Amino acid sequence: MGMGRVLTIALVVSVMALASACANQSEPQPVTASLARQVTASAHCGLSAPGMLYLSKADDLRRLTELPGQALSPSSLSGLDFSREHLVIVALGQKTTAGYGVSLDFARLSGDELRLEMVLQEPPAGAMVAQVLTTPCVAIAVTSRGWRRLTVAGDGLPSMSRHR
Repeated sequence: MGMGRVLTIALVVSVMALASACANQSEPQPVTASLARQVTASAHCGLSAPGMLYLSKADDLRRLTELPGQALSPSSLSGLDFSREHLVIVALGQKTTAGYGVSLDFARLSGDELRLEMVLQEPPAGAMVAQVLTTPCVAIAVTSRGWRRLTVAGDGLPSMSRHR
């Protein structure tokens, strides 16, 4: 193979690699890490109604952990610096079998709206599951700055919003 052909092949490969890298960079990427992080999730958090709780002060967290039947671990939530982060708890409500759960997929800031996209898990149709009451939820630390409206949504989850 001649030197000219080797250089041509190397140039084509380089251009393709550069084009691929540029294409990947131009796609919008959620910046979840700086906006939100999942602190904990539980199949048994004790919150029997579906919905979203927003906690902006350490005193809010203290009151939550004192609720009867609440089963979120205070130790997993206690390290929050409420001057920088607030806490959002998304609860699915009471379920009659095992296999349900919820987790953070990604967070995105658009204008003054912070949007949390959730992933819901549920047992497959026809699966054998334990007949047990569960109360699945997830606790998410969100940035306390840069937004005025918080929206929580996900496939199979009603959209929930809060203004501040």
